[in-house]
Amino acid sequence: MKADPSGAEGNKVQRIVQAVRDAMADGGLTPGQRLPSIRGMAAEHGVSRDTVQRAYDKLVAGGNIHPRRGAGFYVAVTTTPPTRNKMPPTVDLDAFQLIHSDLPPDHVPGSGLLHHDDASVNELARVLKGAATLGKRLGRYGDPAGYPPLREELQNKLRMEGVDAPIDSIMTVPGCIAGLTLFIRSFVRYRTPVLIEDPSSFAHVAALLAQGAEIYRIPREADGPNLDVLRLMCERHRPKMFLLSSLLQNPTGTSISLHKARKLLEIAAEFDMALVDDASYADLAPATDGRPAVPLILLDQLEHVIHIGGCSQILAPEIGVGYIVAGERFMPLLRVFRPVQGLGNMLIPERVLYRFLHDGLYRRRCERIRSQLLRRGVTLRHLLASTPVEPAQPTATGGTFLWANLGEGNDSRHVAKRMLAKGYLTAPGSHFLMPKIGRPFMRFNVTTTTPTAIDALVACLKNL
Repeated sequence: MKADPSGAEGNKVQRIVQAVRDAMADGGLTPGQRLPSIRGMAAEHGVSRDTVQRAYDKLVAGGNIHPRRGAGFYVAVTTTPPTRNKMPPTVDLDAFQLIHSDLPPDHVPGSGLLHHDDASVNELARVLKGAATLGKRLGRYGDPAGYPPLREELQNKLRMEGVDAPIDSIMTVPGCIAGLTLFIRSFVRYRTPVLIEDPSSFAHVAALLAQGAEIYRIPREADGPNLDVLRLMCERHRPKMFLLSSLLQNPTGTSISLHKARKLLEIAAEFDMALVDDASYADLAPATDGRPAVPLILLDQLEHVIHIGGCSQILAPEIGVGYIVAGERFMPLLRVFRPVQGLGNMLIPERVLYRFLHDGLYRRRCERIRSQLLRRGVTLRHLLASTPVEPAQPTATGGTFLWANLGEGNDSRHVAKRMLAKGYLTAPGSHFLMPKIGRPFMRFNVTTTTPTAIDALVACLKNL
């Protein structure tokens, strides 16, 4: 959001007005989003605060933004952003370094992968060795919906969580991303309107762009998506689906509240919109008052929610097994697309997950990891307490990631470049927020962020 500060004062006001309107048209500012403070905008554009105040007053008068007493200015939810010709969005290839880095674990504070201790790795190796003994099972294709004994174990797992899912509503896939991609390829066509969260996983964006979807963003708040913006977008675009994460959302680490989940389901029913819930981290959600957080599928029972879970984070990325749980109106097409997209050859990984579930190893492993993540999350917050970096959420919520604010005026992209020069791979907010404009947010992995990495980060911030 840049404006040329040269010229007469009136021109400066108009240029800031146009910069805000252009950002709204490009998706850089979404309905309900807070604008930079008057002081921050003035510093960014090299103008006086009075100039920014006059520009904001003009935008308020035009219905583009509205003020909130003591809270600043926000993009109006009911405004229609001006249209303009623009290039189609592109995939952020740099973001994929976060899952394919060659750096050691203690040098990737932005890693997207959970780092396991030696005991967990050895446990997996023992089960893997046993699963590799397949005998006469070799030489033929498996069940089109996945290994039946594993699907039965998944059915039992869901039943223990309060979800009564028929066995025919469960399908295995090679991980959550594969499951999301399968659903998108089955039901999304070119220019199909689809909603995603802002910020959201770069993998979600890439999968939708590959299918040619028309993407619209819904701001993610501490307790879930902004429902006012969601309703507005549903009324405007009649989207076919909303791709979100109800529990431990990536990158923010937040979970949807029970109240907001119920309202979300009401909106989905009203507009007949599928809610595709990426439950990649759901099994790691910490207990609340002795009970786990509630996934959307528990409240919906397969009417509008498509639940996509997986074990890649809990077992290992190399043992990528996921599963789709969906109602009968979705399953026929998924059953057709699964084998023709090469998603059925998971002979060993399926049996590994089966053994973990059947022997009770999976539940105990999740309990150990949840405890580990809570401890490491608290430790990381203590490390950040004496730095300019502030966690976006005030209390530890568990999960692999901590979403933090580097401070007003700091561009996480510039910080990431400096950190990489020091040998540390970080996850700037530009990997999760579109378009790529300067934002102060950064995602940290609590299992790979070390005191040394934080020291390097502080040094980078001081030198900016």
